[in-house]
Amino acid sequence: MSVSTFYDRFERHAKGEGLKGHATHYCSGCGHGLAHKYMAEAIDELGIQDRTIAISPVGCSVFLYYYMNVGNSQAAHGRAPVVGLGHKLANPESIVISYQGDGDLASIGLAETIHTAQVGLPISIIFINNAIYGMTGGQMAPTSLLGQQTTTTPRGRERSAGLPLRMAEMIGQLDGPVYVERVALFNAKQRVKAKKAIKKAIRLQVENKGYSFVEVLSECPTHLKMTPLEAEKWVEEEMVPVFPLGVQKDIVEEITPDLEFKPFTPSFDEQVIKGLIVEGEEGKVERYTSSFPEHIAKDDISLKLAGAGGDGAQTAALLITRMA
Repeated sequence: MSVSTFYDRFERHAKGEGLKGHATHYCSGCGHGLAHKYMAEAIDELGIQDRTIAISPVGCSVFLYYYMNVGNSQAAHGRAPVVGLGHKLANPESIVISYQGDGDLASIGLAETIHTAQVGLPISIIFINNAIYGMTGGQMAPTSLLGQQTTTTPRGRERSAGLPLRMAEMIGQLDGPVYVERVALFNAKQRVKAKKAIKKAIRLQVENKGYSFVEVLSECPTHLKMTPLEAEKWVEEEMVPVFPLGVQKDIVEEITPDLEFKPFTPSFDEQVIKGLIVEGEEGKVERYTSSFPEHIAKDDISLKLAGAGGDGAQTAALLITRMA
């Protein structure tokens, strides 16, 4: 099958020269290639290429935009779900797919993952769980198994380092999601199921049903220090007992029309914007502090920027200062 969502030639990968123009940057036996393929096929089969926005954060999949001819946003480490949420709210007709690894989604981005899932707006999360950090060098991930050797647990993950996070079960317990499933890639039968699950997660967004989450147990032969076949066997024999395959939640049939997401046009009404500005009796914008030295700069405009680490408040302040 010809997949038009994939570029015919990967010009961004080593400038498309030689075989690299037709191959991904992933290691031999890595599961990302198959997951990319199923995602691209679903986009084509659903006819949504021109509406799709893929969010690729920090991790092995950061170069997702090398291969897929869809809209793309890069996100800071762990922030992909909320970036996707912003896209959906700003452009409700878009189809937003957040593609993340376990170090990104289940570690630094756990708060964003949980809160976006609980909001429950129709976006699709594709979560690649290979039980280890990939791009950064094979460190222990939140999903690493007890006893698993990594560069930061050379003697194996000990109980004192915690237990593996079961993300599909965690997300399935929330009220927001409508569909949560865990699949794998270690044999042909599982790959068929993985393709169906990924397509369903995206289709439910097209139908405005709600938030979907698909966890994909994937191989990382390089950091597991195994051959591709050995890595597939390891996923089947070691990961599956800890991360059981199957549907964790599916309440799609319970979603009545009144509960479906209704696309809307974001409002930037002038009166609404003005309503956010605090004015005094004379119509003058009040200052946030009475101690501001008005005798030095009476007509200065005061702005208050607030936020948590990593959300851009400091960068916004810097840009505004430079513009001024």
